[in-house]
Amino acid sequence: MSERRSYTVEEANELLPYLAPTLVELRRLFAPAVRIRARIAAAAATNGKHHGRDDWTDTLARVNALLDRIRSWQVVLRDIDSGLVDFPAIVDGEPAFLCWRLGEERVAHWHRPDEGFAGRRPL
Repeated sequence: MSERRSYTVEEANELLPYLAPTLVELRRLFAPAVRIRARIAAAAATNGKHHGRDDWTDTLARVNALLDRIRSWQVVLRDIDSGLVDFPAIVDGEPAFLCWRLGEERVAHWHRPDEGFAGRRPL
């Protein structure tokens, strides 16, 4: 198992032009993907056939690819709807998270691992 990455503020900000569009697309596709999974489960109880099944497969594959991309960056996706992401980091010599939400111009907050979003403070 690989060691968890630790981001600097600069590194986190450099990732934002790639992370933001990934989150926008994931947010757009996630709710339909959840509905698709429910439909697949219902179809499995019958004969499993449905005309939209290829589209379903494509949507689910794209959601999985987006989630894999986010995992490869070793960031923590906290909330898909708001695009809340934590970047593992070291702040004042201690483990912490740099905290960013979709729509924010740059990474400008952090919190300790046990505090979460409510403990966000400016950098």
